[in-house]
Amino acid sequence: MTDTATPSDELRRIAGLARMGRLDEAALAVVTAVAANPGDPTLAALGGAVEFHRGQFARAVPYLESAHALRPQDLVVRANLAESRWRMGRGDEALALCDETSARADPSLRLAGLGAHLAQEAGDFPLAIRLYRIVLAKRADDWSLLNNLGNALSHEGEHDEAVEVLQRAMKLASDSPPIRVNLGTALLRAELTDEGIQVLRDAARDFPDDHVPMLTLAAFYRDTGMDAPHYEAIAEAARRAPADAGLRSDYGQEAARRNDYAVAENEFEAALALEPALGPSFVGLAAVYERSNREAELEPLRARAVAGGADAPTIAFIDALRWKRTEQFEQAFAALEEAGEVVQASRRHQLRGIMLDRMERYDEAFAEFTAMNASLLDDPSGPSDRAAQFRADIVRRKALVTAPWVAGWTDTPACDRAAPVILLGFPRSGTTLLDTMLMTAPDTLVLEEEPFFDQIETELGGVEALAQLDGAAIAAARARYFERVSALGTLGPNTTVIDKHPLHLNKVPVIRRLFPDAKFVLALRHPCDVILSCFITNFRPNNAMSNFLDLETAATFYDLTFSNWAQARAVFDLPVRTVVYERLIADQARELAPLFDWLGLPWQGEDFDHRQAARSRGVVRTASYAQVTEAVYTRAAGRWRRYERHLAPVFATLKPWAEGFGYSLDDDRVPSWSEPPGSDLLQS
Repeated sequence: MTDTATPSDELRRIAGLARMGRLDEAALAVVTAVAANPGDPTLAALGGAVEFHRGQFARAVPYLESAHALRPQDLVVRANLAESRWRMGRGDEALALCDETSARADPSLRLAGLGAHLAQEAGDFPLAIRLYRIVLAKRADDWSLLNNLGNALSHEGEHDEAVEVLQRAMKLASDSPPIRVNLGTALLRAELTDEGIQVLRDAARDFPDDHVPMLTLAAFYRDTGMDAPHYEAIAEAARRAPADAGLRSDYGQEAARRNDYAVAENEFEAALALEPALGPSFVGLAAVYERSNREAELEPLRARAVAGGADAPTIAFIDALRWKRTEQFEQAFAALEEAGEVVQASRRHQLRGIMLDRMERYDEAFAEFTAMNASLLDDPSGPSDRAAQFRADIVRRKALVTAPWVAGWTDTPACDRAAPVILLGFPRSGTTLLDTMLMTAPDTLVLEEEPFFDQIETELGGVEALAQLDGAAIAAARARYFERVSALGTLGPNTTVIDKHPLHLNKVPVIRRLFPDAKFVLALRHPCDVILSCFITNFRPNNAMSNFLDLETAATFYDLTFSNWAQARAVFDLPVRTVVYERLIADQARELAPLFDWLGLPWQGEDFDHRQAARSRGVVRTASYAQVTEAVYTRAAGRWRRYERHLAPVFATLKPWAEGFGYSLDDDRVPSWSEPPGSDLLQS
């Protein structure tokens, strides 16, 4: 610049350099010009524009802020400043420049477009919607903007318009997987469930390598309490994204929740192969080892976690399980506290409760179990409502099961193989311990809480359809039952199938319809111990188990279930033998020998030990996983006494059942081996 050059001359020279693409020279010229002419708004605006186009946003901002302060109505300066701030990660400051008035005045639409994006990111969906509409008024066929507007409308609860906008976007860009997923999500939020599921399934079909449609379906199924579809969807999502360590680990967690431990272990190991320090996978493996009675592997797992660089809370959780399984509960509790939130809240509260219970700090333990259930009640799938619906279904079924209804049944054809033995009892009554003892008999096949009767009842048209089934339908249903059984083990001509499921208490009609000569084994335990154990167990909150998240609801469920069982037992005149948990742990031979004889199973004598059978069976897929591999112990009998004041609100509901079974709430009596006359629920 010569001594006679004016600011206008220099502005023209800088602008010319910029137009020729010589931005670095233009930037140097700006520095010199600004030093000679400080406070010139045009020069500041030009300097900001040059640095903006160079991508030097930190250098652009001071120029642009100076120009904006001097010329606040200059929309080009405002837009350049807003975008520069955004590029520097200063989104809130950028959004402040994209007010609606300025956005409407900006013919370039830059302020409206950037502001809409920033408002949506900030969760200000009403502003985002208004700004998107400004842009779309002039660019109506911009599918990306329609997609973004549809998402904002959906988040704001404007579901019908969101669907309409996203359908327009999909017509313009049908090959865009995100738009298809967003449309499916909007349809689901609009409660157009079938349409939403179909859009997502079509997207999954059309884009077979994209995991997002299936992951979106998995989230919907999870939030609506649809366990089986949720699991299938997340499994498929993980299959499509084998290099996504987080997704593989999440799939492992879901597999573990469903007791599919082989799948869970495989997914955790796959995730760790991708990310050797991934804490959730180490935590998941530790839980799998505990649940599958492989506690000896916790020490090597800890060493792997340390070597892999896992964080301290993850290692502390492994330590907590190590100490817990060696019954060093003070150390276990301290380690669990160090682990923080590496596991979900319900599991953390449960573990605290277990340890506090074993340290005889019962009030604190009960508070933790209550917190565990409260966290589960907050699940978006609505466990409380699902539990109520489950109870309502029992009430409906109970009203149907009467002697006249059964008298009107069509004839049931003979079965060409022995009927299964039905082992039932309210959850936490000792059914797992009992089935482990029964599996010691040769040529037995134990089913571990399989939903076969529930599935077949649905396939037949529900309980209402049972009365008028013809012989062919019954025979076909039996064939489907045994086909499913055979997939779980060897089913020879002389195999005794023992179908264990606690809540078969509510499935008597369909069982009786298929197998009128089936024998029933009822596992019984003090009602107060049962309800306490259900309340403090971290069940997967499906429709049935959600009844245990509230103490009074649990007692109501118990009362309803046994009322239904008692009525069905009387109507069908069921052949039943009762095994009393407290008698079993006191003298297992005296309690079991008559049962084995009644079932036609060989009794192995006074010294038989069920623990080897438990260890050889592999994974125990119930909440009793640890106890069945131990020697029979007595600490669980009468446990309710330690929590008596907490259980007091449900005593009125449970007392009639306790006394009817031969227990008491006033002393420690249990049903005697010489059962009292008139005990219709215990008679053998």
